[in-house]
Amino acid sequence: MDHTPPMISFLITHYNRPNDLLLCLNAIRGLDLCDYEIVVSDDASEAQHLEIIQQYPIDQLLLADKNGGLAANINRGLQACRGQYIIYCQEDFMLSSKLAIILPECLEHLASKKLDLIRFVSNMNFNSTSCVSTNISRIPKFAFRNFLQNYYQYSDHPFITTKDFHPTFGFYQEETSGRYGETEYAIRILKSAAKIGITKQAYASTIDGSQSVLANESKVVAKSFSFNKKAIHWARAFRLYAELLLYDKKNRGLKTYRNFRN
Repeated sequence: MDHTPPMISFLITHYNRPNDLLLCLNAIRGLDLCDYEIVVSDDASEAQHLEIIQQYPIDQLLLADKNGGLAANINRGLQACRGQYIIYCQEDFMLSSKLAIILPECLEHLASKKLDLIRFVSNMNFNSTSCVSTNISRIPKFAFRNFLQNYYQYSDHPFITTKDFHPTFGFYQEETSGRYGETEYAIRILKSAAKIGITKQAYASTIDGSQSVLANESKVVAKSFSFNKKAIHWARAFRLYAELLLYDKKNRGLKTYRNFRN
């Protein structure tokens, strides 16, 4: 048996969405890469879903004793990854077949420490970025033109990084609900020296029809209000900057967000 660590670990977090997971796995296999492993970290899915995913071609399938939330699920998967580089992807995303073309470019920037993490997709456009190479830009730590987007330089959307990124900049805060944990970690990264890059075009997309696990996480009934969207974006930005100023790196935690796993 070959015990040589692979170059790349694909880490997929999963919870009760075996059909999405299969599409995600097929997309990775479709990249036609060599020297990689696939690690799936399952957050205590229901038995009928576990029975299905245990039949899938997965190099490491990590099973949790109880549902611990996304942060704990990612942390568990990161600890198991053996690759020098880690590509993270939730099960409701598919990586583009074109990713294989720019992957050497990503690896070069990570190896040279020019960038510490490179995102493959974003829900928003950053008004200000700096070109690093043909297909990759760097998101500035702060830019006035990104006033409404500065906080969003980190996201749980698909990205590639090195195995030493999380030991250096911190793992995810466990016992947190998904959006709370993502927000807390985004602020942590914004206050750090981590250099975040993003591809100039999207190399990952959500799976059509996938039902978001986070959407029902709070168990709070959504109410319909009519507000000016621009005003909402500005209010959210000021809220996040307030969190940034109040953030305690040692104790972590947010002041104006509710953790629904408490």
